[in-house]
Amino acid sequence: MTDPDEAVDVPAETFQPVYAESQADHHELEARGQHWQRYHYDRCNFSEGDLSNLLTTQCAFVSCDFSEADLTHSLHQRSVFVNCLFRRAQLRSAAFEECRLSGSIFDDAQFAGVRFRAGDLTEASLVNAELAGVDLTDVVLYGADLTGADFRDATLVGADLREVRLAATTFARADLSGALVSGFDPRAADLTDARIDRDQAVEFAKVFGVVVV
Repeated sequence: MTDPDEAVDVPAETFQPVYAESQADHHELEARGQHWQRYHYDRCNFSEGDLSNLLTTQCAFVSCDFSEADLTHSLHQRSVFVNCLFRRAQLRSAAFEECRLSGSIFDDAQFAGVRFRAGDLTEASLVNAELAGVDLTDVVLYGADLTGADFRDATLVGADLREVRLAATTFARADLSGALVSGFDPRAADLTDARIDRDQAVEFAKVFGVVVV
């Protein structure tokens, strides 16, 4: 996560805000079922809020705090959550469609049933995240911290797993076929019964000094 005081690039052509707030305190906000479109929030606090069934469309959240917020069944379309905090947030059955979540912290968040479509989680922190069975097809996880994360039975087909940080991470029975794995250390993860393709097998073999012919 970068310095919250640094300027964050939010594409102007995508976000022409109709409403903007900076450093506002919305702790325990009740916003269940609301629709926010083209809202821009900078360093705002939404911790412990009820944001279940919330719909955001082309919104931008920069360095905002969603710690312990309830985002179950929420839907986010082409929204940006850059350098945000989601510690222990409830994200069950939430959906993120074409969203940018780079640099955000999801440590200990609950992800059961969450859906990502073409998402960008570059350098995000997913420490101890429960992502078993989640579909992460084509999601960018470049440089993400996956320490202790659970990807059992997850689908990571075509995902970008380059340079991810691994320690006690499990991918048991996960489908990693087609994923980019440069800098992925298989020694730091449980890959029991995981599905990988030949190119990945070659990359993993190099870590053990083995040549695949």
